[in-house]
Amino acid sequence: MPTNLFIDPLNTSLAFLPVQFSRNKIEQVMDPANTSLPSRDGLRYFLELLIPNFAGSTTFERLVKMPGSEKPPTNQAGMVVYEGAFFQLDELLDGFLSFTKPAFGAKDMAIISTLTMPYIVKESVENNGVLLAESVKQNASQWLLKAGLNERDFLAWGSSFFTSYMSENRPFLTWQPDGKTIGENQQEYVYFLLNFSPAPASIIRRYRVHYTNGTYETLEYGALSGGQPFQVVSVPVHPAALNLNPAMVDYYEVWLADQDRNRLSQVRTYRVDHSYRSQERWLLFANSLGGWDTMRLLGEGAETLTTERTTAELERPAGAPADYSELRVIHLVGSREITVSTGYFEQAAHHQLKYLDELMLSKEIYLVDSRGHQALEMVTNSLVDKEDNTDLLARNFTFRFSTPQMNHSTMPAAPATPARPMKWQGAGVVQILDSYGKRTGKGRSLKLQRYYADTNTLFKPITEKPNQPGDPDYIESLPLPGVVAGSTPYPSQALTRVTTYKRTTCTGGDIGDVATITIPAGKYGSEISQADADSKAEAEYSLLNTQVYADTYGSCTAAPELYVVAVPAGEWRYRANNGNKFAFEWYQPGDPGTIKIGNTWDLQGQSRAYVYAQYSTDLNFPVRPSDWRFSVYGTPVSSVNLMIYQNGVLRYNQNITMNSDGYQYMGLNDKVTLASMDRLYFKATQL
Repeated sequence: MPTNLFIDPLNTSLAFLPVQFSRNKIEQVMDPANTSLPSRDGLRYFLELLIPNFAGSTTFERLVKMPGSEKPPTNQAGMVVYEGAFFQLDELLDGFLSFTKPAFGAKDMAIISTLTMPYIVKESVENNGVLLAESVKQNASQWLLKAGLNERDFLAWGSSFFTSYMSENRPFLTWQPDGKTIGENQQEYVYFLLNFSPAPASIIRRYRVHYTNGTYETLEYGALSGGQPFQVVSVPVHPAALNLNPAMVDYYEVWLADQDRNRLSQVRTYRVDHSYRSQERWLLFANSLGGWDTMRLLGEGAETLTTERTTAELERPAGAPADYSELRVIHLVGSREITVSTGYFEQAAHHQLKYLDELMLSKEIYLVDSRGHQALEMVTNSLVDKEDNTDLLARNFTFRFSTPQMNHSTMPAAPATPARPMKWQGAGVVQILDSYGKRTGKGRSLKLQRYYADTNTLFKPITEKPNQPGDPDYIESLPLPGVVAGSTPYPSQALTRVTTYKRTTCTGGDIGDVATITIPAGKYGSEISQADADSKAEAEYSLLNTQVYADTYGSCTAAPELYVVAVPAGEWRYRANNGNKFAFEWYQPGDPGTIKIGNTWDLQGQSRAYVYAQYSTDLNFPVRPSDWRFSVYGTPVSSVNLMIYQNGVLRYNQNITMNSDGYQYMGLNDKVTLASMDRLYFKATQL
């Protein structure tokens, strides 16, 4: 295993792709049918939902076709608003995803395919039973993760969590506070979502170990190949999984890296507790992001057995002996409960207390002991998760073992017993894709079917599971005859688009302009749809569309007033050397019927033609003979040179004085006579 003393550098060339939370509200909004229809009473909207026929499959089948009606149009301030039809999908889709608990003592990384799933929506509208051809539409595939956010956080982050938040933070799928203290024999796992492109050819578990003798080293143990975008990786991170002797470790830091040792994930720290603990228990539970967390409980606990008996009264026969019982137990079942304390939190107490909400909201909880995992049901139904001015914090929980008890025994852990030999065989074929979503020329079995090895007959009931890397029964990929490496049924289309940023590093009075981003046709591929392939190119554009890219590749214009751009007839073009120094507006003072246009601060949030973002430039406005006004901004009570060019010709050149608030409000029509397709350039220079 190679070693070095540093944490790997972050891979910054990844484009993060959007995902939806299956446990938050997913609402599909269908656009309203033609608003010019004389009657809308006969409109009927239909949404068809398609999902994969098996986890990991690229073949979709129809799940349901749902009818619906549009919301009635409403009048708002003289405007008619058509909202269309709404369909809620989250509860329906979430049922096709499931948590996958790590095996007891698991040490190897594995791909989890049951936590994510793509789906496709088809839309259509009928009017009095007649299909409206223009309404038929198939949307691009979208991906789900069996996860959810707090409702308040979902409103703020739901649309950007998997893109901007994950790109910046690279979190594992957990809300556990970092710097966790674990026991020497504790089992610990983290999960990571591969919602980025290009996908790594290999995922490597890397960690830096700090030993109790003061030395440290960076190691790696275990690599996983064959992962695809949007899959989840299960990563065991306990000492046994990392091949560490916990008695020699002070703490260690874990992250995931690609085949080039570039870091993919955040770095999480685990400190090993060597202290003697009179009692120690662990809970393994599914968290809100689809992963599994381990909670260490150090407080005292107690187990209680409660029984329920059903008795019947018997008729006493003549001559029965004295020990004859006239009551007979005909049904007896026991229910065992465990009440345990967390113990006093020894670090970040208030954060740990709030984190207990995760346990309270978990749907699957297990007690970890020497024999494995025992399923529990949460009995506690309330929790004080915030407490002011308190130093020592601890909480008690009560759980019920989900397996009822009918009898008593005290047997040790059972030795392995021979059973009828069973194996797994492959079924179906799925293409192996490269990091850009194109075929490698290899394929593997889509799923595994269990069968009896002695008779080669299928196990009954028929049992199948996804064939994913990391599974102990995983069947490796093999070459597929006739499949050309680099081919794809859906190659991405060429994308050429300018940045939304302009260069800011020009010198000598030159003005910076946008940069052009070009992504060649066929760079990305997809097995699902054209829209899915194109979305990967769009993700790369979003990754490159930054100020840094514009400063590097944007152009500098020496004579910006001579710019050339196609202006539609009846409009004029506004451009400035610095959009932050100007604001434009048009309206008729005293006329209450005037609809104001421009890019001033008071127009922000309004959506209509010729209303633009504040400080924006390169705008088209309609030609109107009067009442164009603008503000010039600068340092309060200072002088600013203002120059206005019309089609490259200087029309106005004056020094103006800013008022005490740092601006000057001026008219435009007394300086320039506007004409159709004019190109105006405004230059403000602080003197």
